[in-house]
Order: sequence, then structure tokens, then C-alpha cells
Amino acid sequence: MIITPLTGVDIGVAAKAIHALLGVMLDAKSVTPAEWVALRTLGTAPGRVSQPSLRDGLVLALDIEPADATAVLCALEDRGLLEYDTYEQVGLTAAGQLQYDELHAGVIAMTAELYAGIDASELATTRRVLATVTARATELRSQL
Repeated sequence: MIITPLTGVDIGVAAKAIHALLGVMLDAKSVTPAEWVALRTLGTAPGRVSQPSLRDGLVLALDIEPADATAVLCALEDRGLLEYDTYEQVGLTAAGQLQYDELHAGVIAMTAELYAGIDASELATTRRVLATVTARATELRSQL
């Protein structure tokens, strides 16, 4: 039996399938992927986050322009999901926390279903391999 090596295509196909699944869940709640990144950032932060830091984080994570990141935050604010204090610190409102909690629970359930029946040692090996490939790709890119 010939076993072909794992390729970037294999990784990309899996990532795209998972991203599409997440998209269906987000669409059901009328949340864009960019809004989910902002909600997740705020939902996992130990406290409020500075608006510039949150905006810059969105720019880096989503590869978008600062104006687009600001628009994401404005949309969430308009829907009553986040609020600012007088020091430009951003936090989730009660409605925003509820939205985050519901989506996070959905992600946890989805993840559990995706990985059900896969041996823990295989998952650990996969994580190690992907971390190694990521590090090598970053190193090779820096050499170009």
C-alpha cells in the first residue's frame, strides 16, 4: 500500500470544511466571522480590552484594514453587544455575553462531534505535526 504524504491541500480542505461548518452556525445567529472573532476575543478576555488593541487584533487576525475592523466593532455596538467606557475600553454587554456564551457552547459541541471517536494520541500527534509544519513554513517564508 502506498501512503502519500500529508499536503497543504489536505490541511486546507479540512480547514475549509470546518470554517464552512462554523459559518452555518454563525449565520443562524446573524453573526459574521469577523464579529465572532471580536466576540470571542472579548468573551475570553479577563477584563475590558482597549479599543485600539482590539481593532489591531482584528486587523492582524483577519487580514483586514483598520477601517473594516472599526466597522465590525461599530456593528456590534449598534446591535447592543459591546460597549465602551470613558477610557476607550471595550467590553461585552449582557446581551453580548449571552451571544458569546451561546456561540461558544455551539463551537464546543461541534468540536466534540468532529473529534468523536478519534484516539487522543492521534489528535496529539496531529497537533504536533501541524505545529511543526507551521513553524517550518514560517521559517521558510522568512528566508524568501
